[in-house]
Amino acid sequence: MMARDNPNPQSWKQAFALTVILFVLVIGLATIPVIRDSQMRLADTFFRLAPAPHDRSRVVLVLIDDQSLRQYGRWPWSRTLLAQLTRNLAQAGAGAIGLDILLSEPQSSGADKVLAQSFQENARTVIVDKIGSYADGPNWIEPLPEFSRSAAAVGHAQAVLDVDGVCRRFPARELTLDGARWAFAVELARRTDPQQTSAFLASYGIPLWDDASVSVAKPILVPIAFRRDRFETISAHAVLAGDDLANLQGKPVLLGFGPTEIGDRLSTPLTTEFPAPGVEIHAQILDSILSARKIYETPLWVATALLWFTCFSVVMIFRKWRGWAAVWLLVSMETGVYAGAFLTFLWFSHILPAGSMMLAVIAGPLLVYTADFVIIERSVTQQLLGLRSWLALQKKNGSLGEGTELSWKLQLLQNLQTQLGSRYELHKVLLESTQDLVAIFDEDGNLLLNNQPFAAACHLQKETGFTLEQLRSRLLPTEDGAQLSRDSSMEREAYLDEELYAIRLVPLPSTALAPGGGTIVTMTSLRTRVERDRARAEALGFITHELRTPLVSIQGFAELMMHYPSSPSFAGAPETIFRESKRLLALINSYLDVLRLDAGAKPVSSDLVDLDSIIDQVLDILWPLANAAKMRLQFESGQPAAIIGDAPLLSGAVLNLVSNAIKYGKAGTDVEVTCLYGEGEVVVRVCNVGDPIALEDIPRLFDAYYRASNVEGSNTGWGLGLAFVKRIAEKHGGSVRAESQPGGNCFEIHLPFRAGMAAVVKEAV
Repeated sequence: MMARDNPNPQSWKQAFALTVILFVLVIGLATIPVIRDSQMRLADTFFRLAPAPHDRSRVVLVLIDDQSLRQYGRWPWSRTLLAQLTRNLAQAGAGAIGLDILLSEPQSSGADKVLAQSFQENARTVIVDKIGSYADGPNWIEPLPEFSRSAAAVGHAQAVLDVDGVCRRFPARELTLDGARWAFAVELARRTDPQQTSAFLASYGIPLWDDASVSVAKPILVPIAFRRDRFETISAHAVLAGDDLANLQGKPVLLGFGPTEIGDRLSTPLTTEFPAPGVEIHAQILDSILSARKIYETPLWVATALLWFTCFSVVMIFRKWRGWAAVWLLVSMETGVYAGAFLTFLWFSHILPAGSMMLAVIAGPLLVYTADFVIIERSVTQQLLGLRSWLALQKKNGSLGEGTELSWKLQLLQNLQTQLGSRYELHKVLLESTQDLVAIFDEDGNLLLNNQPFAAACHLQKETGFTLEQLRSRLLPTEDGAQLSRDSSMEREAYLDEELYAIRLVPLPSTALAPGGGTIVTMTSLRTRVERDRARAEALGFITHELRTPLVSIQGFAELMMHYPSSPSFAGAPETIFRESKRLLALINSYLDVLRLDAGAKPVSSDLVDLDSIIDQVLDILWPLANAAKMRLQFESGQPAAIIGDAPLLSGAVLNLVSNAIKYGKAGTDVEVTCLYGEGEVVVRVCNVGDPIALEDIPRLFDAYYRASNVEGSNTGWGLGLAFVKRIAEKHGGSVRAESQPGGNCFEIHLPFRAGMAAVVKEAV
């Protein structure tokens, strides 16, 4: 439907009343923390969508980053090192130098004196103070007096967080122990471009005075005009090393911390997962002052007028539109409000209350349609009351015959309708609340009623019918079809879309819903039992497949030692038993570790692992098995490769691959193990000579309980080893791969590799 004329025309008075209700409703909803925070985050998207300024920022960041800390030691550094850093920046011609570092605690008197002297030499250095938390409450943390006297200025680094914990504004001037003090970025801007700084502050009604005795009872908060592109950043290590710093000539430089564990970090409209360091927020403020980029918050009276206009427009529009046209109108108005607010932000630097206006667009149709429903319900009620009064009057006047009890019958029908409606709602709630699949079919096998789980499992569509015969064809073979009958009860198990269910059919007696009787079908999922049986089968398969071989070997050599102590083979029996025991223990530990990982009881260790050492240990354990099969184990590695991982798990994965290569390889051949590293990954490759695996088997080789078609019947097993290898690789963020070659097969484990780890391993060794 498109536009329509209201059957009960509404007056302007009613429209005004709805507008007032919607206006108050939106204001009330906006006070709820979740909605209030979402509205503020909606305005934050303007900063992320706005294009970056054409001109590159003049502000340069010098960060004390991880590289600098590795080179010059943990923080705090000696102040002689900070003095050298300040002198190098001054010699490079920096227009102003800002140290976002609190200098409130003394070091040695000599080091403090050297740093204070470096401040006096360039006369362009600004330092910070801020409010700290103490046992007796918040107090200002001031720099040492000798630094305050030597520096060009001291600016406050106090941040202001909104109710959602995001920094969007800064106080231009704060009241400190020494009187009113400018913000850190403002002090830097005054020494870089005084005229531009004065004009920027004046645009927000802030006079540029220097009288420290003037108090600031309530600081003026200035919105920060964040820019998307990043600032030019230089490591403090490069500055101290004396690298070429010609690009710093005349530019303001901010010195601060880069690592997350040092310094303050705050959330901004541009941050997503990780908060921004405090020095970067100072850089945003300084850049907005120097580039004259301003953001203005909408005055309260303007925001109120816009919200009122939006509420009135929504009420007037949705009183006349229904159906799909109303849906398109809703989407269009939401898009238009956001687009208008975004363009206002781009062209006029004003932040409109887009969140409240969009909330009014969403709540408006609900309010209007609810009001229409109330009006219609009231009209119907009045008509029914009028009919009852008329009937009572007719009966009193005798216009209705003595035997006519129309009023009484109408009252009875109304009561019956109420009872039937209540029972229907109760039955519907009970039917939908059960986790079982329930359906009712009539005497002809047509579906009468079902709950939502049944509809989802059978993929039912509202516009198509469904019969008992169709359910039978999905659940049971042809020869069992007769069992789905309404004449007798039946219980059995069957699969539906690879899900096992316990099915119960009960005949339905004759009812008003199905006068000829019918059938009730109840289906209960047996997923828990299937998973329990699968886990038991997996454990049994592991015992019979993976543990039998080393146990047989241990038993055989033990009998040799008992019955033939003088045999020439006696000398090697203890060593063989020891090695087979190690192999058995390694298999058990690998299996248990995988089970613990799957259950969430054990995290993957993050140790520095030398793969060469792991592979050597595995080959040392398995060489007796290879020797018995008349096979040789060959290992080749380009250079030491290290990853972050769990050594026992990786050892178990390699052990499985090499054991399989020996088991399914041809006697007298070599099993080749290579360890190669490439772009961002390490590849452990195990190859043997044997019957090639069929191409159709390769995609399922790493599935549990699957065995390739080329495996002989004598090689028993459950197909669990490769499934364990796949789980271990995926837990490390890697993958597995199988390749069939003429005359043999190769299996690969791909693991993430970070450049530089090889050198770390070599140094550790």
